[in-house]
This record gives sequence, C-alpha cells and structure tokens, in this order.
Amino acid sequence: MTGERKKMLWVLSASALLAGIAFFAEREESCLVNGSRLERNENGGGDYQAYLTFSTGKLGNFSYTVTVPEQKLRKDEEEVFLRAAGEEIRNEFPGENESAECIRGAVCIRGSYQEGRVLAEWNFDNYELMDYDGNVIGTEIPGEGVAVNAEVELQCGDSVVWEEIAFRVFPTVADDKTELLAQVRKEVLRRSEETGAKYLILPEKVGAYALTWREERSNTAGEILLFGLMLTALLPVLERSRQREHEKKRMNLLESEYPEIVSKMALLLGAGMTPLGAWKKIVSVYETKCGTGKWKKMPAYEEMLIACHEIESGVGEQRAYEEFGNRCGVRCYRRFSNILAQNLRKGGSGLACMLEAEAENSFEERKRTAKKYGEEASTKLLVPMLLMLGIVIVILAVPAIATFQF
Repeated sequence: MTGERKKMLWVLSASALLAGIAFFAEREESCLVNGSRLERNENGGGDYQAYLTFSTGKLGNFSYTVTVPEQKLRKDEEEVFLRAAGEEIRNEFPGENESAECIRGAVCIRGSYQEGRVLAEWNFDNYELMDYDGNVIGTEIPGEGVAVNAEVELQCGDSVVWEEIAFRVFPTVADDKTELLAQVRKEVLRRSEETGAKYLILPEKVGAYALTWREERSNTAGEILLFGLMLTALLPVLERSRQREHEKKRMNLLESEYPEIVSKMALLLGAGMTPLGAWKKIVSVYETKCGTGKWKKMPAYEEMLIACHEIESGVGEQRAYEEFGNRCGVRCYRRFSNILAQNLRKGGSGLACMLEAEAENSFEERKRTAKKYGEEASTKLLVPMLLMLGIVIVILAVPAIATFQF
C-alpha cells in the first residue's frame, strides 16, 4: 500500500470514528420520549430547554423551543424538606468552632440545603462583628463575648419558614506572631496620626519585643549577575550547538552538490579536456555566475576554487586534489579526489568512464537521500495532524458531554 493510500485510509478511519462519537452522543442526549414526552428534572435539578421541531403537514415544519420546568413538590413534601434543612443548619452552623456558645472563627452558612431543594437567605443583627459570609471581623470584642442572632429565610417551592439561631462571639485566639503584628500595626497607626511631626518615628519596642527596622531592597544586581553567570556558562554549549548545526548544513550541501560536479567532470573529460582543464573550467563558470549574482556561494565549488589557486601557486596537482578531499571531509569527495590522484600517478584513458559510473551512483544515492528526507518530513507532519484530530474530538465531545442528562 502506497503512502498516499495509507494517509487516505487514516483520514477515513478518523472521520468514521468522529462520526460514530457524534452519532452516539446525539442519541444519548435526546430528551424526547415516545415522540411527545419531555422528562422533567427532579426537584432541585433545575429547568432546561429542549430545541424541537414539529410538523403540521400542510403548513410545513416549525422550530420550537420548550422550557421544561423541574418537578414540583407537594405541600407536605415541602414541609418535610424545610424541617430537614433546619436540622441541617443547626448541626453544621458552628463549623470548626466549639459550639454556637463559643464562636471564634467563621460559621458555616450556605445559600441552599437539601441538595438544592431549599434556598436560604441569611441575616445577622450585628454586622460590626460578622460579615455577610459569616466571618468574625470584630477586633474590639470583650473577653466575655458578645451575643449575636442570625436569621435565615428558608424557601422550598411555595413554602417559606424562618429559623433563628443565637450564638456568642468571642475574641479570635491569635498566636504570638499575629498578636505582635497587630500591636505593631496599632502603634504605627497611632503615631502616623500625630499632627505637626516632620517624621514618622517607628516604634523601637512593642510589648516585650525590641524592634530593629531596616529597608527592604530588591536584589536586582544579584539577579543580573546570576543571569550573566548562567548565560556565560551556556555560551560554549550554544556555540558548539551552532557549529554542529552549521557543519551539518555544510555536509548536506556538499552531498547535494557532488553528483553535479562529478557529472560535469565526466562530460568535460569526454569532450577531450584534461582533468586540470575541466577542473578550471568548472571553477571559471562558478566564479562568473557568482559574480553576476545568479549563484550563491556553495561549499564544494569554494573548495574547488581553493584547490585551483593552490595549483596556480605551485602546489602539485595530485596533492591539491588530495587536500581538496580532506577539506571537504565527506567520503564521496575523498573517493573523487583519490580517483583523480590515482589517474595522475598511473595514467590511463578510463578516467571519464570511471567518473560517469561515479556520477550515476551518486545520483542514485541522491534519490535515496531525498526519499529518506521525504519520509522524515511525513513523520514530522504526523504530530500536527494528531493535534488537529484531538481538537476536533474535543469540539464534538465537549458540547455532547455538557448537555448530557445523567
């Protein structure tokens, strides 16, 4: 099976899976029973809307939205839930406090009881000591405590009752640190209210504790220094990584240029030119095209240009070819330079045929490399495709789950 057919099969399978999920989600969330019944939620479950269509035959089809109210309780059932809510309130009202006769922290109050069937609205007769959420906020509370009354209105359906809870609020028990901060805050506030003073003199002693004040300063300099040290330590790693990336890119360019260079050498040798003449001809054409801006600088041709300058400056032709292969650092170029150097040592007329065979092999290797890169690219594209599949599944599944009636 070809890669294209695999992708088509994969997309078709994913589409079938999503369609199946959407189909069963729509079946599960259906609220219409026996064609004309809409099931109401239990009391406390809330109302919901059903989006329907009805047909009349002659006049066609109509869209219609029905608000389905929750089930209503009978009068005796409402009274039962109200009594149960009152008992629930009395049991949990003290919260983490010892009892309703010794309230030092927040009391437990809620807006509904009995699994939402009974709604509650709270009121306190002393909001200087208690806030609307049931927290103790008073600071000047005498040791014997203060009596406070709470009234809660309970509503279940059409029935309403009132419950009243009496409790006693005592000062909050604070640890040494909390007590010290409160005393310091109080003393600083007292001194800040003095008139005509040029300076605010901070207290040097509060209770049994001597205070030493100092200014908090940001450690920006230390943070900058630490960042500089970390960056300095990372620079060699980053530089080596950059060099490896540059070398990898250079190797890829050298491998991609090799078949073209070998085929040009074989073609020029077949036309009757000497190896050195063919070498100089290739370099000359490269310099001309680079000078006119048609080509960018390419590493393999640059190394050929260096070898050409070495030969012109007196370096032996054989040594120049060998150094060319060593500078390129790629196995195929070493093989190419060895072929040229061996031809100079032993002579012979088979150089053009050898280079033609080398060019053919290099083109085949280039095809295999291109196929390998293509497979890697398709593998990398698999990740975003899977991400897109996940997004589509979420788009389809979330609304279905949100509207599903358990």
